Formats: sequence, C-alpha cells, structure tokens
Amino acid sequence: MSKVFREDPRNIKIPERVLAARLGFKGVGRIPENFLESFKRAYEVAMEVAEPVAAYDTFEAKENPEGLLVSGKILKGKMVTQHFGKSSFVTLILSTIGMKYDEKIEELHKSGEELLSFFLDGIGSELVEYFTRDLDKKLRENMGSGSARISPGYGDLPLELNAWIIDTLDGENIGVSYDPETFIMIPRKTITALIGWKGA
Repeated sequence: MSKVFREDPRNIKIPERVLAARLGFKGVGRIPENFLESFKRAYEVAMEVAEPVAAYDTFEAKENPEGLLVSGKILKGKMVTQHFGKSSFVTLILSTIGMKYDEKIEELHKSGEELLSFFLDGIGSELVEYFTRDLDKKLRENMGSGSARISPGYGDLPLELNAWIIDTLDGENIGVSYDPETFIMIPRKTITALIGWKGA
C-alpha cells in the first residue's frame, strides 16, 4: 500500500511572482492592480475546491543490461542514466489537487466567466507543483540527498510511464486515472515524478 500525503491548500506557499508569470504577467513580478480583484476571487475559489493529495512509495533499483529495474519496470534512456544511474532506490510520486478543481474550471468556462476560469486554471498548475515540492522537501528530509525530481515527458523519459506510476501507486485510491491511448492524466492538475536515491 502506497503512502499518502495530504496538505491544506492554504498552507501551500506560492510566490506572487510565480503566479503572476503563470497568469500572463511575466516580468511584472506581481498581479497588476486592475486584475487583483479577479485574482483574489479566483484564489479563494481555488482554496475552496482544491484537495491536495499524493501517493508515493520507494522501491529498490537494480542495474539491468537494458537499464534500471524498478518495481518490475525497466527504465532506460539518457534521462535515466543521467539522473538515476547510480541510484539504489527510486521513489515514485503521484500528486493531484483533485477532480473538483477540473470541474470548477469547466463550470466557470461554461458560465462565461472566462477570466476567472483562466486564472483558476493557472493557479491550479502552480498549486499542484508547489504541493509536490512540499512532498519532495519532506522526502529529502527523511532520505537525504537525492536526484532531481523528474517527470515522464521530460527529455527522453516517456509519457507512457504515467500509466506505470499510477498503476504502481494505486492511483484510483486518490482519484487519479489516465487515458490509455494518450497517457494524459485525469484530473488534469496531476503530476507524476521519480526521485533517485543512492541509499536509504
């Protein structure tokens, strides 16, 4: 059974400059005054509907002629060699802010509140990222120094690994699934990732 990590969305700290850049105000460093009211409304909606939860577990990693064997899966390619080549263990992470978030974005879009829907979408992208960073930090406090956190789709790490990570971590238990043809995750505000460790 995978371990589960939950967090109150209000405890997830995202720098304003990051949110500003995500929402289209790159280089400004803050939310412009004339958009501030809409942003605050979107942020409050985000806090109401976001349900940050993650499943994670750590598995032994063994060198294999074809790559790195982790939980029955052979990981291979330049990214694996570069980041996990010397790892003795690999942690799989699956984090999401939930289906309610997707549904609220769509609801606002259909009701014609396009700006609010757009802001909520952008806030959600950073919310799930910074939530995952909080789990990443917690893991490093317990495990020590590890590799960079890498997600499928980055470099030559195939997107198909989304399916393996979700299945391995029993994603259904935290409400996560995927399209078997595209490997796009459901809910949309979901992250899969791997971290390699030299020891544990």
